[in-house]
Amino acid sequence: MHKGSFDVLILGAGFAGSLTAIIARRLGLSVALIERSRHPRFAIGESSTPLANLMLESLATTYDLPWLATFSKYGPWKRHHPEVACGLKRGFTFFRHTPGVHFRPTADNANALFVEASPDDERGDTHWYRADFDAHLVERAVEAGVTYFDRTVIETIAHANRWHLSATCPAGALSLDADFVVDATGACGALASAIGLETVDSGFRTSSYGLYGHFRHVLPWEQILDELGGASVRPPFSADASALHHIIDGGWMWVLRFDNGITSAGFSLDPQRHPASGAISPDAQWQALVTAYPSIGRQFRGAQATMPIVRTGRLQRRLSAAAGEDWAALPYTACFLDPWLSPGIAHTLFGVRRLARILGGADDSAPRREQLRTYSETVLREVELMDRITATCFARFDCFEILASVTMPYFAAVTYMEERIRAGKGDEHDAFLLADNERFRAIVDGVCSAAMATDAKGAAGLARETAAAIEPYNTVGLCDPAKYNVYPFAP
Repeated sequence: MHKGSFDVLILGAGFAGSLTAIIARRLGLSVALIERSRHPRFAIGESSTPLANLMLESLATTYDLPWLATFSKYGPWKRHHPEVACGLKRGFTFFRHTPGVHFRPTADNANALFVEASPDDERGDTHWYRADFDAHLVERAVEAGVTYFDRTVIETIAHANRWHLSATCPAGALSLDADFVVDATGACGALASAIGLETVDSGFRTSSYGLYGHFRHVLPWEQILDELGGASVRPPFSADASALHHIIDGGWMWVLRFDNGITSAGFSLDPQRHPASGAISPDAQWQALVTAYPSIGRQFRGAQATMPIVRTGRLQRRLSAAAGEDWAALPYTACFLDPWLSPGIAHTLFGVRRLARILGGADDSAPRREQLRTYSETVLREVELMDRITATCFARFDCFEILASVTMPYFAAVTYMEERIRAGKGDEHDAFLLADNERFRAIVDGVCSAAMATDAKGAAGLARETAAAIEPYNTVGLCDPAKYNVYPFAP
């Protein structure tokens, strides 16, 4: 029997759980980190963003973790950590496909959208190859003095005056006590399950499921475009150095390239348009989808899966609360929506920063109980706002010009926040995606409602209305028809 008493017990050693453990140790707390699997291991959720990188920099500065800051940009990452695989992400690209027809760029670029997120490769964002990155953070946690147990099966989690966990691992039986528990187990919701906290998939506007895997020998999309006659409007960065979005009927596909030759690719699908029938295997469904869209099929014609294709149940889930008096769930555990527009890593790191302040007693203006209640309300409010945008995007995949307008509030919010942080005007209490800003939430509601009521003939009018609505937060020239859906990085 291995016994131990800790200030903080963290369940789940993905990047967020391990990073929280490292910070807690910097705060002088004793920490145990529990993982059911063993690193390196596959994990999804790979596309970073400027806001996520700014959060890494903020955490690195606040908690004196200079090594962490080197992961916040592509250039420093490649120089300092070549052993940790990643991919270059210069921005977001979107292409609308029609079944049975090759993608054809239009003269006015009306079926594509490019949003640049960084000025050059050196300062570019990254796709995280999670098997390497998560394993690296576990190593850092152990170096920091975190007590780590992997391949651990939790048997019971009980609560009296303190938390008590009983479990087994290769080293034997575990009996651990702690004052505070952090659930970083994602969809497993280990703590939530143990304390009877309800997990629901109702109440969401978005409804989708995933079909994904890792592949080798995926052709560059730029090569496919050249074969089709070239893009009508060239973006200031390669589409293959981006979070590449292929929009299809009733869903979308992501393509994220890593420097180690592996590409992460997957579909997020509306179950009403693409029923997930057990009569067809995930592999067969994948093949049917890429075959239905000839240009996508061309990109994946010689691709080889490095793992079995995964088909999920409904992606949307939410706990009834994200924190209690002496526990908290990190955002990815508290709720999940969809990978559309890559919000996951940034949202999670906003939660890590907020929880670290609470654990460290950085804000004594309110009792910890009230701070944790605010944490819970904020996390759930953030996903509600993203749900409004994402669901409307799914509903308007049928008209790319309308879809482009619906994405504009998201890009306005993130760029507005990025500029405030870089200018030293950010606040550590700020919510992700301006979710605590009533004016901005009203703007999102207005744009989304208008998008649902607009047909293709009214798309240009919707774009003008959207531009006027987001004007207070649009610092980078979004919604400018003269840019033909190409938005370069604005310093």
